[in-house]
Amino acid sequence: MCKDDRSAVRCPTCHTSLVLAAIGGGPSPVLALRDPPSPPPVHEVLAQYAGRAVDPATARSGAAQVRASLTAARAAAAQRRARQAEARRAGPDVRGVPHRAA
Repeated sequence: MCKDDRSAVRCPTCHTSLVLAAIGGGPSPVLALRDPPSPPPVHEVLAQYAGRAVDPATARSGAAQVRASLTAARAAAAQRRARQAEARRAGPDVRGVPHRAA
């Protein structure tokens, strides 16, 4: 896409490209949004954390919590898969509803 058709006018708060457009057939042009809004770049979001010091004790405890959460999720998934496999092996009468032959 050629960048020559883009307007140099940008919104001061969200930096979205703006273009002059007549709305409602009126003679005076009004600024209208040209690009859909997008989230800010990652480097801008993370810039506020750039100068912070890392507390090793907090980092270790946070990592331990994440590991415990992942272990619990893996165990729950393994139990769910085991129950599903058992239900498949048991056949159609698992829930107490007899299988009807047509």
